[in-house]
Parts: sequence; structure tokens; C-alpha cells
Amino acid sequence: MGKIKNLLLIAVFIGTSLGAFAQTEIRGTVTSKSNGETIPGANVVVKGTTQGTITGMDGRFTITVNDKNATLECSFIGFKKVELPLNGRTEVNIVIEPDVISLQEVVAVGYSTVSKRDLTGSVGQVKGEVLAKSPVTNYDQALAGRVAGVQVSAADGTPGEGLNIVIRGGNSITGDNSPLYVVDGIPIEDFDPGSISSHDIESFDVLKDASASAIYGSRGANGVIIITTKSGRNDGTTEISLNSSIGSQWIDNRLDVMSPYDYVKYLQEVQTFRGDTYLESFNTYWVDPEEYKNAQPINWQDNIMRTAFIQNHNLSLSGGTNKSSIYLSVDYSDQAGTLINTGYKKINNNLKFTHRINEKAQLGGYLNYSYIYRNGLNVSGNNRLSIIRDAITFRPVRPLVDDGKEGGLDLEDPNDLRFDPVKTLSNTDRYQRQDVVRGSLFLNYNITTALKLKVSGNYQVNNQKESVFYKKDTYQGTKGIDGVNGTLSDRHNQTLSTSNTLTYKKKFNKIHNLTALVGTEAQISSVDNFQAKNKKIPTDAFGTDKLELGTEPEIPTSYASENKLVSFFGSVNYGYKDRYLLTMNYRADGSSKFAKGNRWGYFPSAALAWRLIEEQFISNLNIFSNLKLRVGYGVTGNNRINDSAAFSLINYDEYSGYSFGNAYALGTYYASLASADLKWETTAQSNLGIDLGFADNRVVVTADFYRKNTSDLLLNADMALSTGYSQVLQNVGEVRNEGLELSLNTVNVSNKSFRWNTSFNISFNKNKTISLNSGQDAIYTNPDWYFKFTEYQYITKVGEPVGMIYGLKRDGVYQFEDFNYDEETDTYTLKEGIPDNGKTVAPGSVKFKDISGLDGTPDGTINELDRVVIGNPHPKHFGGITNNFWFKNFDLEVFFQWSYGNDILNANRVMFENPGLIGPEYNMLAAAADRWTPENPTNEVQAYQYAGVYGFPQDGNLISDYYVEDGSYLKLKTVTFGYTFNKSILNKLGIKSCRLYVAGQNLYTWTKYSGYDPDVSVGKYGALTPGLDYSAYPMSSTFMGGVEIKF
Repeated sequence: MGKIKNLLLIAVFIGTSLGAFAQTEIRGTVTSKSNGETIPGANVVVKGTTQGTITGMDGRFTITVNDKNATLECSFIGFKKVELPLNGRTEVNIVIEPDVISLQEVVAVGYSTVSKRDLTGSVGQVKGEVLAKSPVTNYDQALAGRVAGVQVSAADGTPGEGLNIVIRGGNSITGDNSPLYVVDGIPIEDFDPGSISSHDIESFDVLKDASASAIYGSRGANGVIIITTKSGRNDGTTEISLNSSIGSQWIDNRLDVMSPYDYVKYLQEVQTFRGDTYLESFNTYWVDPEEYKNAQPINWQDNIMRTAFIQNHNLSLSGGTNKSSIYLSVDYSDQAGTLINTGYKKINNNLKFTHRINEKAQLGGYLNYSYIYRNGLNVSGNNRLSIIRDAITFRPVRPLVDDGKEGGLDLEDPNDLRFDPVKTLSNTDRYQRQDVVRGSLFLNYNITTALKLKVSGNYQVNNQKESVFYKKDTYQGTKGIDGVNGTLSDRHNQTLSTSNTLTYKKKFNKIHNLTALVGTEAQISSVDNFQAKNKKIPTDAFGTDKLELGTEPEIPTSYASENKLVSFFGSVNYGYKDRYLLTMNYRADGSSKFAKGNRWGYFPSAALAWRLIEEQFISNLNIFSNLKLRVGYGVTGNNRINDSAAFSLINYDEYSGYSFGNAYALGTYYASLASADLKWETTAQSNLGIDLGFADNRVVVTADFYRKNTSDLLLNADMALSTGYSQVLQNVGEVRNEGLELSLNTVNVSNKSFRWNTSFNISFNKNKTISLNSGQDAIYTNPDWYFKFTEYQYITKVGEPVGMIYGLKRDGVYQFEDFNYDEETDTYTLKEGIPDNGKTVAPGSVKFKDISGLDGTPDGTINELDRVVIGNPHPKHFGGITNNFWFKNFDLEVFFQWSYGNDILNANRVMFENPGLIGPEYNMLAAAADRWTPENPTNEVQAYQYAGVYGFPQDGNLISDYYVEDGSYLKLKTVTFGYTFNKSILNKLGIKSCRLYVAGQNLYTWTKYSGYDPDVSVGKYGALTPGLDYSAYPMSSTFMGGVEIKF
């Protein structure tokens, strides 16, 4: 009897098992919702598996499933992805609809999310997949031209260098204009874009107007960028993704310099006018310019530039259930610089998880570790010892007779500032390492179905170590006063914060939608750094490992500070019949950066929106698929000053001592004045917007007009010299920005085999200085890019934009007919009515326009009164246009980005087109070969400065509009071409999807600018000195190929 029972149990088990593993054949058809036509080539997959098929020419498909209650997923290019539960059916019809521009997409707006249809403020968004398509190491390099109102500009092309991001124009004059970043809920003011991978970004939301950003109060004046990283899955599946690409970078342009013949001819002119000794030297070594007409030039720019290798790799895992989820990724990038011995590497590790403890509580967290490594000489900046300068000015050919000089450099001549740029780059060891750890832990608790509590704690630490060592074969190590020298520095930043919010969300009577939020935040940030330097090190064999060998150590410096911020905030979002929308925010911030009595700032905002499309009189027109009006106003703040800016600082150094008891004793002194009345800088902004949709939202238009006034500027204001201090930080001045933003998104074509989308945006912004310090009508700024130029080159004047280029108006070159010639004295005297240039002039001297004298009319001489605004570095408009094409399995993205109407002060031309300005044996730009001579009386480049036949200096080194160029450009910014394999092939290999692609970045630039690249600004004083180009690290073009695989 027992055996029979056992046999029966086995039979039941086998039958049950066979039933469980029995496969069911499902048949079906895929059709389009818009016209009912069948869709051939659509992908049909059993959800959670790699089992799938493709519809035939008649739109029919057959697929087998192990579970009659499985869910099918259907996708096709140009259509929305659809999920269809079988529920026991064996014959199904799957209907898919064209993927028009959705208004249901969610954007982050600070402590919450909202659908685009319910937005009341101005918010821009870029999807992470768009940023990840660009062949760049950091996401910000792909951001320019993507969002209306967001101006992204490069200082130069240094690998890994962060870009300047300004939202709706700069508010501050002497302060920081960069936005606040919020990464997965962690607010970060000094954010390094290298600390996050573009492949890990889910969405990139930009809060532009005050009604959206005021919830961040004191730190929202410059706009807010909310980065949301990818999360794990909650459908019970696991996905592994690999994105790997390699390629190369190069510098397209070279600055044209004088040829060997023109250079030697120039030397002959120089030596002739300098005297017999120099002429004898020339005749000994160089002999005759005609001998160099066919000489092969030495291209120093080519010698320091290279085609560089670049690679990016990202591996991620995303999985989870309806209870827990996890996302884990590792990212590696390696970008060799296009100048030798420069480069950038980074490793990002990202972990994000959630776990539902029970029906009421959910625990979650985020952890990111980034290792960032930069190497190479700091090429750009206001530095007369410049690599690019040396590459331009080194002699392009060796003399016929060896003169013992290396590339035109006499190592024994301390007055020659040049040095072999190849050796300088190769023998400068500069390394910077950053270790960034950023983490967050939160608890969500559902008190009721409508009331939710979120408690979170955040921590970030950024450790930076830098080592700089100048070996013997560098200018600093050979000719500089420091000799072989090295510097070590260590900087430690950390921020600890907590955020607690209580959210109430409920719908009443099906027509009232209410979301209310209150919260508190507290943050403490600290920084400390240390630096040590030693000079005259006898050997360069050990680098910075043996700094103690130096004989002239500098006194080590150290610094430490701390600041705290406490905040209370609230917001209300109300909607009536999904038609009338109201948003209100209020925040109070208290900062330790200000003295007692001024520590608290209060920042309200409000916005209204009217969804007119819900009104019958609009919907009956059958014109719009969406129509919404928005209006908003708010106040935001800025406290981006040093932690101790409001207080007096006491300092002491080796120069502050006094004699006491026949011994030298160190004393202390006030290094700065206290600003006890210092308070928040505030920006009041109003916004008027309209959202339009046509043809079922296949065409979507957004327009915003804004005006923002920034008052109580945190400005380094000039002080009376009698105080003993030149400047002090004060709340003075006002700046206004106003503009218009337009964006257009269209689905141009969408059918079975071809889809074409276009995204376009354009932005107009006008900046104006309303007021400055009491009694002050202008700020004059010298960017200090070269020590010989002591005059102010920029002006910030009341009634005009911040940071205008300032100088003289050039009127060509003095010609012989401008003078009366006296044969007896062999002198030239200016004719009556022709102004001088402020110096003694002669034929060939540079000539300027006489604009004004003391009485406001021309006075016949050139001086400070004749200096005017000669250039506007701010664009009249900027933007971008993207076209995306899909044809069957192929995809193509073409993205153009532009800037129009901005001027650039080309200081390279000031330096390298001025004969005699920088040195008698320096090469120059090719234009200097056409300088003025009696035989070539050009009206462009003035004569050589030492024109001894006339006996007068020429003074061509004054800043004038001759060196201001149109910096407008149109860039073919990004091109990406890809192919996605059919799933029928991949399923056999256990691969969910596979895409091969090639991509290019900065492929071509249309511009009239004569420099390396018009996207440049190396002015050391930020908003006061924009649009300056001097010896900048050139921008690179990139081409890469890669693969995306998902398992």
C-alpha cells in the first residue's frame, strides 16, 4: 500500500511539473493607434526574459510563453513602449501609439517632482541619455546649447576643466555666478562635474526662475540644477549594462606665424636699427634672408600638440523587486591631453538603493566615490611664462651658422623669458588628486496615505592633494629666481547636512489637488588647507619626495574655516480642476557668514498658471493640444562669500615684526576690515511664460520672458586710500538681467520605418549695471595677463553691461603725408589737425582716434579721455538645435550650438602682432610680416618699435578696437550615428540589446575669429573680465567609437 501511495505522489508531482513547464503559443497582431495599420518589424518580448520575436510584414507575430499570465512588451521606433498582460489569452491585438512629446513627463522642482503639464515655473530638462550620447568625459561638456537660458562656456580646452554655467545672466559683479547643484537631494555649491558620470544621470533639471528656485532660498539666486541619478528596478528583473568607447582627440587649428624667410628678414631689420654690434651678430650667423626662402620651418605648435587617446567605460547593474531595488555602477575615463604631458583620469563608483521595510516605511541611500586625477602644467591663464606664447615666438628656423642658442634661446640671458616649450611641458611635474565621497541616507514614512515624512542625512568630503615640481629643464628651474623648486598642498573640504520634510498630498472632490510641504535643513561646512614650498633644490632626481633638500624654504601656510546654515521652508501647490494652478514657496535661512543682526534672510515666491486648453472656448477651436499661461515672482539670495568676510582678520608674517629687546619679534596686523553690516545679496525675479502644443503635441513651443534685479550686491567696493585698505566687501550696487527664451520641440515624421525629431532653443539676455558704490560710476579692471599692459582693459559702468572691453579707437597707421618733413633737421612734425597718439610719433606709428578732451570735444591728443567701450563680450543670443533621426535599426543625432554677437579681446594678437613689443628675436604672427615700412606703407600693422631711422618709439602696445574680434560662432557640436541589432539575433546569445555607434564632438566651427577657438575666456576676474583670449589651452575635437550592451 505504501508503494502505491509513493507512486501516486510521484505521478502527481510529474504531472504538476509538466503543467508548470508547458509552453503556450501566443499569436497576435501589432497595429498603430493613429491609423489602425499593422506594424511590421515591431519587437515583442516576454517581460523579464530575453525571449522575443519580431512582427512580420503583415504585423503578425507568434511567441511561446511558459506562463499564460505573462506580460508581453512591445516596442517600435517612433512609438511608445506598451505592456500587455495575457491573462490567459492566446490571441491578442497590441495597439501602440506614436511617441509624441509627452506632457506627463516628471521634472524635479526641489524636494518633490511635478509633471510638465502642472508646472507653474520655468524649468528646463535634459535627459541623461542625451548627455551620455556625447563623446565627452564630463557631462557639462555636452550641456551647451541644450537648455534655453543656460549659457555654458569654456575657459579653455584643459582636459577635465569645469565649464562656466550661468543661468539667465550673471547676477554678481565680483562674486560667483555659478548655480547651486542638488545631487540626489544633496545641495552642493562647489560641484566638480567629474565627480559624477553622465551614464549615471537619469535627469538634469534646471530651475531658472525664482518661483521654482526660491525653495532653496539663500543659495538659489543663480539658479538651481537638480541632478537625479539612476535608480534600481522594481519589476523583479536585473539588467546589466556596459557602455564602452575609445577614440582620439586633436587640435584642428594652428596660429599662422612668420615663415623662416619673413622671420630672418625681420631680424635683419631689428639688428640694423639696434646698432652695429647687433648687425655684426646677424651677419655672422644669419647671413642673408634670401637663403631662407625655401627653408623648412620648425613648427613649435606641432611639437607640443599631439593626437591624444581617450576612452570611457561604464558598467552598471540595476535590479530589484517591488520591495527592494539597487543600482550599482563603476565608470572609468582616461583623457590624454592634446598638449604633451597633460591629461585627466577619473573613476566613479555609484551605489543607490531602496528597501521597503513595511507598508509604511522605506529606507534608501546613495553613495558615490570619485577619484579624479589631473596632470600637466597649467597652460592657460594670465601668465607671461606661457607655453603657447613660447610655441609662437620661438624662432622657426636655425641660423646657417650655429650660434649656440637652442631654438632662439640663450640660456645665459636672464632677460629672455622664453624657454623650449617641449622641455617645459615634459619636465614640469604637476599632479592633482581629488577623492570625493558623497553619501545620503533617508527614511520615508507614510503617516497616512496623504501625509508622508522624509528624514535624511547627507555627507560630502572632498580631499585635494597637489604636487608641483619644476625640474632643471624648465624656465622656472633654469632661469627663474626659485631654481629647481617644488610645492605640496593639501586641501580638505567636508559638509554635513540634514533635511527633514513633511508632505501632505490629497485630491478633494475630484477637482481640488493640494500638495503642501514643510521642512527644515541644517548644514555645517568646513575647509582646511596647507601648503609648503622649497626652492633651490640641488637635484631634480627625487621630485617632491625630497623637498627638504632645498636651501630656501618658504614659510608654510595654512588656513581653516567653518560656516553653518540653518533653514526653515515650506511650499504649497494647489490645482483646481487641473485648470488653475498655484505654487507658493517660502524659506528662511540663517548663515554664520554674517554678523549677528544680519544672519537671517527671507525668500518668498509665488506662481500662477492657467491651463487654457481645459477651457471649452479654447478646446473648441481645435487649434491647440496644449495652451498654458504662467506668471511668477520670487526673491532668492546669495551668501557666496568667504566664511570670515564680514569680520576683521588678524594676520602676521615675516614682514610684520618689530624690534623688541634687541631681537626681532613678529607682530600682528589687521589684514582686512570688518563689514558688520554685511547681509544677503538678494535677487528679485519675475517671469511670464506660455506653453503651446499643436497637432497632438507633435509641436510644442515654450516661451519665457524674465526680469531679475540683484540688489545689495556683495561687492568688493573701493575705499579711500586714507583708510589703509584699497577695497572692502560691502552691500552696494545693483545689476539687472532681462531676456527672452524660446524653445521648440517637434516630431516631424513618425511612421513605421522612419522618425525625425527636432529640438531648438534660443536665448536673449541683456545685462545692465544699475548702480555701484556711492559716488562711483564705474569699475575699471586690468586682467593682468601681461606685465607691460598696465592700463585698464575692462570697464563696468553704470548704465552698461558688466565687464565691457575698454580702450582706444584705432585709426590705422601714421603715413608720410601726415607729417611735415624738415630736411635740415631730418625730423617729422605732425601736420595741424592731426592728433598725436599721446607719445612722440613718426611715420609707421600706430594712430588712434581723438574722441574727447577735457571739455568733451576732441583736443588733438590721445589720452585717457579718449578711451571708450570697444567691445561687448556678451552674446546677443545663443542656443542650439538638435535633429534626431531613426531609420529602422539606425539612429543619427546632429547637434549644432551657437553664440552670436559677442566680442573677444584677442590678446594673442596684441602680443604677437606688435613688432618689437616682446623681444628682438621673438617670432610673431604672420600678419606682422606685413608691417609698415617705407616700402610697404600699410595701414594695418605698425612699424617695428625700434625704428631708429626715425628715432621714435611706436607704442603699438595700447589696447584698441583693432584687437577686438567678433566671437560669434556656429559649432557642429555633436554627431552620433548608431546601429541597434535585431533582438531575434541577440536572444540566441542571451543579450537584451546591443548598439554600435560612432560619435564626434566639436567637429567643425564656423567663425570669423582668428584665434584657436572662439569659445574661450581666461580673464582672471570672472564677470569683470569676460571674453579674454591669451595663450589658452586650445579646444579639442573628438572622434570615438563604442558599444552599448544590455543583459
